[in-house]
Parts: sequence; C-alpha cells; structure tokens
Amino acid sequence: MSAYRPHEALVASARPTAELWRLVAAIVLIVLGFLALNIAYFQTLASLPAWNALRIELRDGSFARAIWAMLGNFVPLLIVVVLAARLLNGRNLAALTGPLGVVLRDFTRVGRLALLLFLVVFLIPSPGGAEPVGNMAFGAWVRLLPLSLLLIFIQIGTEELLFRGYLQSQIAARFSSPIAWMVIPSILFGALHYEPSTYGENAIWLAAWSGLFGLAAADLTARAGNLGPALALHFLNNVSAMMFSAMRNHWDGLALYVYPFGPEDTEALRAILPLEGLVILCGWLVARVAIRR
Repeated sequence: MSAYRPHEALVASARPTAELWRLVAAIVLIVLGFLALNIAYFQTLASLPAWNALRIELRDGSFARAIWAMLGNFVPLLIVVVLAARLLNGRNLAALTGPLGVVLRDFTRVGRLALLLFLVVFLIPSPGGAEPVGNMAFGAWVRLLPLSLLLIFIQIGTEELLFRGYLQSQIAARFSSPIAWMVIPSILFGALHYEPSTYGENAIWLAAWSGLFGLAAADLTARAGNLGPALALHFLNNVSAMMFSAMRNHWDGLALYVYPFGPEDTEALRAILPLEGLVILCGWLVARVAIRR
C-alpha cells in the first residue's frame, strides 16, 4: 500500500534478521529477562524502609508513590527490549524509533492537535451524569507533574518500542501483509490489558479498546515511518487517564479529578466505554491530519 511506504524506513533495518527463530528467541529473551529484572526491582523496593506501607498502596494505587513504583517497573522492560533487539537483530534504538529529529517533529505535530482533542473530551458531560469530582489540590498536583510525566513517558515509550518499534517492524520484514504486522502486535497489546479480576464483565471491552488503540498506533507508525505520532497519542491518552480523570480508588493517586465510580461499578464503567472508543477514533483522525497522511 502506497500510504504505508514510509514504513520501510523502520522495516529496512529488520530485513537482514527477519528469520522467525530470531523473533521467537527475542520474545523469549524479553519475557525471561523482564521476569528476572522485575524480581530484582521489587526486591530493591522491599529493602526500603517504607516497603510495608508501599506494598499495601500498590493494591489500588491511591497514593502517588505507588503509581510511581508501578511505572518505574517499565524501566526493566525497556532495558530487555533494547538488549533483545541489539543482540538478536543488531538493531539500535534509532532503528526501532526512527531518526530522533523526525520522531520529535511528528510527536510535536500530533501532540499539539491531540492535546486540544483531549481538552475538549474532558469538557464533554459524562454519560449518566457521572461527572468527575476533585481529587487533590491543584498545587499538590502540579508538584507531582515532573516525575509523573517522565515516568508515564517511560511507560508508553516502552510499550511503543516493543509493540510498534520492534514487533511490528520485525513481522513486517517477514510478512508484507498489514493483516500480519498490524493485527498480531495489536492483539497481543490488547490481551495484556485484559484484567477480568479488576474489570469483571467489562474486561473484554477494555481489552478490545486497547487492541483498537494498538491498530491505530500501528497505522500511524506505518504512515509516518517513525514512532512520533503513536508516542504522542499514547502519552496524552495515559496522562489524561492517570493525571486528569481516573476512576475512584483505582490508580487515582496522581489524578486531579476522579470519576465517582470504580472498576467494580459495571454499569457506570460500561456507560463511558463508547466515549473511550470514540476518543481513540478521533485521536487517530487528528494524528492523520497532523502528519498529513
């Protein structure tokens, strides 16, 4: 497809090592490496004087430091993704993201327009009258911003690097059909967001929305030939969900506002799911306009 011709900028570096065994070996290395570093990470946290309190706070993320600890756990995953790409495919960070200057350019282009979109969405009345209510003082929220934004960017950067930067381009180097290189990573992305113990009957829909976001990010990456647009959209989406309007008593320790319901409130959560899908669609369209593709 001509619209996806820029994708070759990422796929070209994957072609010399497109053997399936390398991809499988990389996935195994990433999983095992992350498990090992994850254990080391939590052992380090367990050695801290505040661990007993932090361990309790990690159950629902109602305190900032618990969310920071959760987000910090993406650093080990980032390390193993970069190492796996280097060791098994000879690909450096720029080969996975695209040239830094181009990434920053497209990140800025999409970020500016997408920010307007998310501000408009925040002002739209919530379905069923479930309007967000204040969660913390504005001054306290501002003080949390620098570290919170950095850690959220590490989180979304790691996910984009893994699913769009690495898996998508490696699969595309082997299979030319977008059905393979767009759909497979997006299904995996959605599956990792499937949490029935937390979201109950709505878990499948939240996973489906995550998979839909994965498809949008895959499309934007292929159209732009770099991770900039996907990074911008993912970053603003997660900042909005974690720092502006989270669900009550569910990872709301950084949120300025909270919805008056939690993930256990099946009907209330289901009522806002169509809006979430619409935001993904509009975000994708806004990003298309921003990159003019």
